[in-house]
Amino acid sequence: MKFNPDSPFFQFMNSLAAFIGLNVIFLITCLPIFTIGPALTALYTVTLKEARKEGGYIFSTYFKAFKENFRQSAAAFLIQLVLALVFLFNAHFWGEQNTVLGNALMFVMTALLVVLALTFLYCYPLMARFENSVRQSMKNAFLIAVTHPKSTLGLAGILAVCLFFCFGFPAFSKVFMILLGFSFLAYCNSMLLVKVFRDYEEDSAECILE
Repeated sequence: MKFNPDSPFFQFMNSLAAFIGLNVIFLITCLPIFTIGPALTALYTVTLKEARKEGGYIFSTYFKAFKENFRQSAAAFLIQLVLALVFLFNAHFWGEQNTVLGNALMFVMTALLVVLALTFLYCYPLMARFENSVRQSMKNAFLIAVTHPKSTLGLAGILAVCLFFCFGFPAFSKVFMILLGFSFLAYCNSMLLVKVFRDYEEDSAECILE
C-alpha cells in the first residue's frame, strides 16, 4: 500500500492535527485570565487566514499575533470583563428590589449586557484583521454587529449550538472542547466573518474602520 501525503485523507488528518495543536496552545495561553483577549485575537488571526485559504505556519502566526496584539487585546478583555461584572451585579441587585424603578434599571442593565455581548462577538476578530485603537475596535464591533444582523445571528447560532452540546452532553463536550472545540468554533465563525470583513477591506470602509 502506498501512502500519498497529498491525498484528501492525509490533508484532512494534517489539518485536524494542526487544529488540535492550535486548540491546546490557545487553552494554555488563556491560563492567566487576563491573557484571554490576546489569545482570542491570535486564534482568530490564524482561523481567518485559514478561512481565506491563505495558509501559512499556524503556530508561528499564532505566537506572532499574540505578542503584537497583547496590550490592546488584554486591555479590551479586562474592560469587557469589568463591565460584564458591573452590569450583572446591578441587574441582579435591582431585579431583587421588586419595584418599578428596580425593574426598569434591571432592564437597562440587561440591555447593556446584550450590547456588550454583541461587541464581544466581533471585537477580537476585528483586532486580528484591522489595526485600530481599543476604543475604535469596540465601537466598530458594535456597529458591525447591528448592521450585519444575519451574520450576527449566525455567530450567535454557532455559539448556541456549542453551548447546547456542552450542557446536553457534558462528558463528550469536555473532551471535544479540550482537544478541538475552541479552534473549531473560531474557524466556523471565521467562515462568516471573512464575508463581513470583505466589505471593510476596501477603501470605501475607511469611514468606519479607521
